[in-house]
Amino acid sequence: MIDARNNAGDGQPDRPDRIQFADFEFDPRALELRKHGVRIKVQGQPLEILALLLERPGEFVSREDLQHKLWPAHTFVDFEQSLNAAIKRLRVALNDSADQPQYIETLARRGYRFIGTLKAPQAVPIPIEPLPIHRTRRRVAVLVAAGILLLAGGYTGWQLRQGRIGSSQRVMLVVLPFENLSGDPQQEYFSDGFTEEMITQLGSLHPEGLGVIARSSAMQYRNNRGDVLRIADELGVDYILEGSVRREGSLVRISVRLIQARDQTNVWAQSYERSLPGILTLQQELAGAIGREIQLKLTPDQQVRLAAARSMNPEAHEAYLKGLYFWNKFTVEGFYKSIEYFEQAIALDPQYASAYAALAVSCINLVEFSQPPAEFYAKGDTAARKALEIDPSSSQAHATLALYFLYSHHDWDSAAREFLSALELNPSNTYARMHYARYLSAMGRHSEAQVQIERARREDPVSLAINVVKAHVLFYARQYDAALAHLAKMHEMDPDFPPTHWTLAHVYGALGRDDEACQAMLKTFYLGSGRVPWFAQLDEVRKRSGWRSAWQMWIDGLLQEEGRGQYVQPYPLVEAYLNLRQDQEVIVWLRRAAELRDNEIIFINVDPRFDRLRANPSFQEIVRSLKFPPDPVRTQ
Repeated sequence: MIDARNNAGDGQPDRPDRIQFADFEFDPRALELRKHGVRIKVQGQPLEILALLLERPGEFVSREDLQHKLWPAHTFVDFEQSLNAAIKRLRVALNDSADQPQYIETLARRGYRFIGTLKAPQAVPIPIEPLPIHRTRRRVAVLVAAGILLLAGGYTGWQLRQGRIGSSQRVMLVVLPFENLSGDPQQEYFSDGFTEEMITQLGSLHPEGLGVIARSSAMQYRNNRGDVLRIADELGVDYILEGSVRREGSLVRISVRLIQARDQTNVWAQSYERSLPGILTLQQELAGAIGREIQLKLTPDQQVRLAAARSMNPEAHEAYLKGLYFWNKFTVEGFYKSIEYFEQAIALDPQYASAYAALAVSCINLVEFSQPPAEFYAKGDTAARKALEIDPSSSQAHATLALYFLYSHHDWDSAAREFLSALELNPSNTYARMHYARYLSAMGRHSEAQVQIERARREDPVSLAINVVKAHVLFYARQYDAALAHLAKMHEMDPDFPPTHWTLAHVYGALGRDDEACQAMLKTFYLGSGRVPWFAQLDEVRKRSGWRSAWQMWIDGLLQEEGRGQYVQPYPLVEAYLNLRQDQEVIVWLRRAAELRDNEIIFINVDPRFDRLRANPSFQEIVRSLKFPPDPVRTQ
């Protein structure tokens, strides 16, 4: 990590005392950003990035340069995720936009450039604290909060609180990322894993009385804690749990603090020192203590489950946490790597239910990411059943088995039963709720699907996966305007998230906006598989020769890959032939999708783009082969 505050003698050019642009003033030595003289609450990597960009205004700074200068090599830190998060926080601080940038321009998949106009140094310094300070601070706070709310899909704390489901008014809690105090960046996976396990423990502690914000929304505060009231308002929580982890050999020191949001008081604080085999016991002890502090009344079954901790093999736990780290990269390579670590954990501890469940999730994710279904469905199905055999009370195991019933077996009733079991055990399991919404959507139960996906969003408002499922639900319910509006918000959250463009292509296709549908689908696969050379050429073909030519080149490329013995997922070919209105070929590849259990085939009854085929006997035969429940609702 560079120290941008003191470059004397390090071979770097001396940085100026102050750089001004628009209404901002940046001190690159102290790493402070001010607007109208009032310091903006942003620190760390976003400001280090700004310092580097301002050293070369108007010039391209590559992602590789930023990685080399700001992120140490060979660490358990996800550079891509960390850089994207830092850029987002910098844009929030500057009230900037990725689509219409005033200051930070993105060069897709390459790097960034500062495009603002720098001012000459002022002869009279801007006062640090102008007289109407309370108004100025308020304006800055509004700007920063507006940017954060934009990233969170437009939710406010008031909306979150007003939108709670049920009359019980569950207490809401967020577990902030535990701080890694080991001094070793390679231990980030351990502190992240401890955070994730605490979220799981607390989420299943007392489902009726306690709701826990999901991981992806909690993790946005890793380097952006700010004040308690701001976090509480943004997430709509009553309590905040924060802490730190220091690992030294086989010993782990944990410090935790429970804060009541409304008055920012410390309700409870404690420190622990345990050996690695006792980590799970400690997590359950912490969950019990937190439950007592917020006055949850545990049932006898919940008390038994809380006391049922077992000592674990520390090496198995280590492998499991590394698997979670790579799973959270959410890439094909990350899923493969996570499977290696989960299998290591199982080999070291054959009764490790969580490792079996996580292995099963990685397998189904690989199928969703266009890997061959046969191998991964079988492997994942076995792992999910083993997880449930070891721990019938595991919400994640029930949710994972539900996915195999849904996608691999097309056992609709069993899938519903397992989803409901998962949510009964842990209503804060947003992964289960998100996929249950997909199930309901596939069954044509659109209003129920919308209720479920909105509840998932309340407990994980910034999750891109959950937000894109909301767009799917709206699309299959034929609420096209609402789907487009929501996708526009998602594009502001992350313009390079492939599923956003994939869903946009479907909506445009249903609306008959053929060129836009083609453009969105091509961007989906370029962003998701940019390493394939011919994907980069498709949009040039579209611009030069029209969208039909681009779709035909898409088809030719995929068929060539299949001819070379590579697995080709059926649905991308279904998409292409569907848009070209070559219905016989659509039928051929839909039949293949049904045989191979392509996960998208479950939506065949509700996808409006298939409406023109519904009277086709071959299409009806494919639908019958899937053995849907009697008289599924097809439209709403």
